[in-house]
Amino acid sequence: MDPAREPLAGGGLQRRPAAAARAGGGPQPPRGQRAIHPDVDPQPRPWPWMQKVAILAIVLLGCLQFLPATHFRDPNDPHRNWIPIDRSRNPTDSSNVVGSVDVFSWISCLDLRTLVVLTNSTLCSSSDPQNVSFHFLIPEGGNDKSPYYKLKLVLPDSDLTVTSQRQIKDKLNVATPEGNFLWSFHKELAPLLIAKSQLSKKRYLYISADSIVKGKIEDLGRMDLGTYAIAATEDCSKRFGDLVSMDVLSAIQRAAPKSWVSKEPYDKDACLLDFDVLLIEPRKLEKDLVESIKWWAGVVDVANPKDHIRLAIALALYDKYLKLPSIWKRADVNADILNYDGPNKACSEDGRQQEQSSYGDNWKQYLHQKSETILNA
Repeated sequence: MDPAREPLAGGGLQRRPAAAARAGGGPQPPRGQRAIHPDVDPQPRPWPWMQKVAILAIVLLGCLQFLPATHFRDPNDPHRNWIPIDRSRNPTDSSNVVGSVDVFSWISCLDLRTLVVLTNSTLCSSSDPQNVSFHFLIPEGGNDKSPYYKLKLVLPDSDLTVTSQRQIKDKLNVATPEGNFLWSFHKELAPLLIAKSQLSKKRYLYISADSIVKGKIEDLGRMDLGTYAIAATEDCSKRFGDLVSMDVLSAIQRAAPKSWVSKEPYDKDACLLDFDVLLIEPRKLEKDLVESIKWWAGVVDVANPKDHIRLAIALALYDKYLKLPSIWKRADVNADILNYDGPNKACSEDGRQQEQSSYGDNWKQYLHQKSETILNA
C-alpha cells in the first residue's frame, strides 16, 4: 500500500502530507511556530538557597506585624510628622474614646458657680453627654482639691478635672523670653498656654468660664478643621483699621524679612479673633506662632494693652484659622452660647474679690439653690 495514503473508517484511502509521511511521525506544529524539545531546552531552575531566603523574609515580615506601634502620623497634619505614642496614658481615659469632646476653661478669679453653670448647661444641651469631659484651670496659690470635691459633690456624674495654673506656669519656664511673654499675657493667651501643655491631645475646645452653652457641643468639637490648627469666632466690634494705620501695616509688610507677614494686603475691615470659643488641634499649631505674636506685639503700637495683644494675635493668625459659624459667637441673645448672667466674683489686680450681682435669669436653671450653698461653704 502507498505509504502516503492511510485507510478511512468507511473504506478507501486518505492522502497524508508528504512531509509527515517522510518523517514517519505524528502531527507537526503550525507553520511559523518553533517546536519545543524538552530534552534539548530544560526548564530553568532557581538557586537552591534563594527559596530559603524568600521564606525567611516572609516569616520575618509576618513577625513584625505583632510588634507594638511606637509612632503614628496624623492624616490631617500637612507636614505628616511622626508623633510618638504616649503609653503612660490610661487606656480607659475618655480622651482616647473616638468622638469624645474635651472642654478646657481658664478662670482668672475662682468662682465655682460659673463652672457649674458651664458644665450643667453643656451637658443638658448635649446629645452625647457621656463623651464630654471638662478640665478647669484655677488660679495658682489656692487648694485645687477643695474646689474639685465641691464640684464633684454638685456634679457627681460629670467627668471633670481641676488643675492649678501653677502647673502650667512651672512647665512654661517663664525664665525664657517666650515663656515670660506668654505669662505676661496669660489671661489673653490662655488657650495657647493650654495648647503647649496638651500636645498629647488631638484636639480640644476652649470655652470662657463665664459662659452658658445652649448648642450641641459635640457638633462644634467634632468639626473638620481641614488643614487649619484653630477655629474661632470673630469679634467685629473693633477692626484692623480702628486700631492701626493701614499705611503702617503696609510698610511693615514690605520691610519685614520674616514669613510672619501676609503675602496679600491686609484688609482694614478685618475683624479680631474672639477668644471666648476656640477649637484647637495642638499638634498642627505652627512652632513659631508665639514668636510671631511676640514680634507683632513689638512692631505695632496700640494704646490699650488688651487691644494691643489682641491685634498682635489677629495679625499672626491672619488667614490661618477657620471661622466658626456666627451662632457660636457668645452673646446675650438667641445664640448657641450665652454670657453667664448670674452673680459672680471679680478680682482686682491686688487679688481682692468683689461680689457682683446677677443681671439675668438664664443661670438659675443650671444651678440649684442648695448647690450654691455647698459651693460657697
